[in-house]
Amino acid sequence: MRLKSALEDFEANTLRMVPGLLGRLFYVGSLRDEDGQYSHWGLVKVYGDDAAQRAIRTSHRGLLSETLKKPLAVLLKDAPASCAKDHLTEKELLAALAQSPPKPLSPAARAHLRSVLSALLALVESRDSANPPAASQPR
Repeated sequence: MRLKSALEDFEANTLRMVPGLLGRLFYVGSLRDEDGQYSHWGLVKVYGDDAAQRAIRTSHRGLLSETLKKPLAVLLKDAPASCAKDHLTEKELLAALAQSPPKPLSPAARAHLRSVLSALLALVESRDSANPPAASQPR
């Protein structure tokens, strides 16, 4: 007898280990193949493929919803921690997020995600150009 649902297990034991909201959204998107199927060996082994698919799809949609509700300032602060684990730059993370939204996705949600990611990219580029890595360091 299982005490947790596949969704509870996935969120408590897998996603909890992934830093940042954008990092979790990226991670779950990376579990999906070209056919739109999610792959998570441990979840499938314990709960079966159908339950694992439903759990990961539900989690992916929930993470997207949570992301779209956050202010840009919060997401901008989240970005460095979210990409550190996978050794990505913030720009690479944002590009990857644009390529792996949950499916199906309504045209309105797709447009909203595109605008949020585009705004974040502009903010990251603006911040990076205002603070170049080779800027004068204190002596």
